[in-house]
Formats: sequence, structure tokens, C-alpha cells
Amino acid sequence: MDEDDLETFAVPITHVRDSLGFYYQHVAETERPVVIQRYRDRSVVMVPLWEWRWLKQIEAKIRAGEPIITEDDLAAISRDVS
Repeated sequence: MDEDDLETFAVPITHVRDSLGFYYQHVAETERPVVIQRYRDRSVVMVPLWEWRWLKQIEAKIRAGEPIITEDDLAAISRDVS
């Protein structure tokens, strides 16, 4: 997510507190993130649970020094493209 995306999806924390149910429903239905802004700090993003779990799996692979995409994944991609 680049800086323009942060600006587009930024929501002040006061609005999140007042409208948490609305933002929850928005993220769940659209799968678009909501960047939660507190003062000028944008350090929290609300994403669908499946996406967070997927990102945590990628993070674990990176920390373990494992490849994110395996040779089998690359072979499958090659088959799909051709």
C-alpha cells in the first residue's frame, strides 16, 4: 500500500470509534482495507481476517528464510499462463 492508498483509505480514529460496525461491514463485504488514523499516525489497517492470516503466513516464511513462492507454485503458474 503506497502513500496515495493511505490517504484514500484513511479514517480518523474518532470516526472508527463511533462507526466501528459500519467499517467492519465495509471491510467484510468489499475486502477493501480501512486505514485507521490517530492524529497523523496511520499505523493500523483493518483488513479481512483471511488476508491478515495470509500475510502472517508470508511473514513467517520470510522470517524463517523460506521462499514465498515454491518451485511447485512457479510450475503451476507457468502451466496456467501457457
